[in-house]
Order: sequence, then C-alpha cells, then structure tokens
Amino acid sequence: MPDVAFVVKDISDAEDAERLERALTRLDFVNLVNVDPEKGLVAVSYSGGEAEQERIEGAIEKAGHDVEPSPGAAPSVG
Repeated sequence: MPDVAFVVKDISDAEDAERLERALTRLDFVNLVNVDPEKGLVAVSYSGGEAEQERIEGAIEKAGHDVEPSPGAAPSVG
C-alpha cells in the first residue's frame, strides 16, 4: 500500500482540514488520510499507483487547495 505526502499550505483552519479529509476519504482507493494544517501537509495511504496519486492531487485541487508533492514524495510501498 503506497503512502504519499503532499504540501498543501493554504489550509485555513481545522474545519477546512476536515473538509479536505472527507473529500479524500470519499475516493474508494484511499485507506487513510492525515491532514496537518499547521505544517501544511497531507499524508495519504492508498491502494494503487501513479494514476491514483494523480486523482488524489485532483481531489485536493477540486477542494480548493494548491497542492504539490512533498519533497521526496515518490510513493513508497510499505
């Protein structure tokens, strides 16, 4: 199961973080989401590969956030 982190610096508050978490957990291949608004990081554990990672990024953007992969965020199998 790959794990990846994204830099999402524009999370305004805890309610915004919860909305983003709900949006990502609606994706059927996402298993776990951890949003850290203070650090501007979103960690996602999911099933799949690069296409699914792109869909995660798209869901973050659709929720109204700027997203970029965290440095060294190539999916790791763990």
